[in-house]
Amino acid sequence: MSSNKEVMVKYIVIFQILMLGCSILQAQESINKQLFPKIDSILNTYYDSSKPGGIISVLKDGELVYTKGVGLANLEYNIPISDSTAFHIASVSKQFTAFLAVLLEEEGKLNLDDDIREYLLELKHLPHKITLRQLANHTHGLPNLFELAQLKGISSQEKMTHEEIVDMLLSIKSVNFKAGDQYEYNNTGYALLAEIIERVAGETFGMLMQEKVFKPLGMNSSRVIDDPSKIVKNKAYSYQIAGDEYLKFPIALMANGSSGISTSINDLNRWIGNFYKPVIGSKATYQKMIEFNTLNSGEVIQYGLGLESKKYKGLDVIFHGGGDAAYRSYLIHEPQSGFAVSILSNSGGFSSLDIIYAVFDLCLEEQLIVEEVQKVKYSNQELQSFVGTYKMFPGTFYNILAEEDTLFFQSFGASDKAALPNISEKTFEFPYIPHSKFVFYEGGFNFYIADFKYPCEKVELEIPENIELDKFVGRYRNKELKVTYELLVKDEVLWAVSDVNSDIRLFPLSASSFYSNVHYFGKIEFVKDESKAISGFLLGGNFLKNIEFVKIQ
Repeated sequence: MSSNKEVMVKYIVIFQILMLGCSILQAQESINKQLFPKIDSILNTYYDSSKPGGIISVLKDGELVYTKGVGLANLEYNIPISDSTAFHIASVSKQFTAFLAVLLEEEGKLNLDDDIREYLLELKHLPHKITLRQLANHTHGLPNLFELAQLKGISSQEKMTHEEIVDMLLSIKSVNFKAGDQYEYNNTGYALLAEIIERVAGETFGMLMQEKVFKPLGMNSSRVIDDPSKIVKNKAYSYQIAGDEYLKFPIALMANGSSGISTSINDLNRWIGNFYKPVIGSKATYQKMIEFNTLNSGEVIQYGLGLESKKYKGLDVIFHGGGDAAYRSYLIHEPQSGFAVSILSNSGGFSSLDIIYAVFDLCLEEQLIVEEVQKVKYSNQELQSFVGTYKMFPGTFYNILAEEDTLFFQSFGASDKAALPNISEKTFEFPYIPHSKFVFYEGGFNFYIADFKYPCEKVELEIPENIELDKFVGRYRNKELKVTYELLVKDEVLWAVSDVNSDIRLFPLSASSFYSNVHYFGKIEFVKDESKAISGFLLGGNFLKNIEFVKIQ
């Protein structure tokens, strides 16, 4: 015969189950169940049950409304994606790092407005103050870790632990710009923020995340992965298509803070739920993460701390995405209605972005304000105001041409060109990358790719002829990265040759500078000593500037 205590325990368990059922039922009542087949249809349009796919969830006020996965987590063993499948979430990790930093600030262990040089003495030589907040809102001005690694000959597919990445970053000697002058999204800030968090707390970043975030929220399938050799249970694997077959496409470069978190959709739902009904932190903690930031010029940027805001079809939304190898992740909230949609995927491409916005639009259809956009018919003469050469990054140039009342895009130095369909006034689609467009303004255009914006400045280039190339020949070394490039002339062309990367062809840009088509080696500007002999060069590229190479012979 059961004791009274055992009977009470049974009643309590039954009560909890009933309350959970009521909670789910109430959440489902907030969305028309007739939409569920439509969401199913969206998923099935993009994902195939026999290929890599993804899983999506819809929440209302932090409660689960809908979730479904389509596709395989593992192709070798035909393991389907489920709500417990663990995905690498790439840059969605940034909001976890920012949250942890704000928690530590609330505990008095750090201050987001402190100079990072107080915590990272290895960087005391940096010329300007950089705050922890600027690390988190991408206004720090430091070079991006991926391009630095590639300069060393380490691609994203080659093994590099978080510890090795931090060692590389703590040797940075130059900046791209003074902190606060620009917004430039990259991963270095968050990797260094994770290092600061470790130092002030006296524990590893992974242990802190477990103790302060994952464990309190019941995120039992979540881990920080700082080494690509570590085993991840219930893992979704990354693949790429080669011809008519799939090949493994693993993550090998692990940068905690900016990336590195592995989680399931179940756990991600718990994370989202904490924004609405805090178990750890508070509403004020979340508010700090979404506050806008201001540049030195007074310009306001809508990237907060690991989360970004924007106006979408009349709604104020908060979002962040992530992508690495074939992994894709995305979260979007609409705080006023309490709706949140999230997706995790191992299918690559832009399908996850298409899916999440299609589902978001479906759930909030009655609240959306879609303005009718009028295309503009430009004459060839009117298009001339857009024509010219534009610089995106050091060494990255584009030509904009106009022919027969049509605008064209052309990579600098190429002969092929591609038409740019008009979307609206001063706005043209770039149909060769999904979710991309050019928006022109006086003296430049913004190149939008999904959620990213890259300013492109109009420039005048006069390429010199008959340059004496032999004077640039020599061996040049960067001390911080411990890498050497030799410049030599082959068939009247200047090349940068190293033991770590493929040979890079250099094209003249001016009497003292050259560019290449390699993004991490975009432009070199030669410098001279007092005797006017070449003593080295400064290297720039995508998210890189002023990397100094000294001539050693």
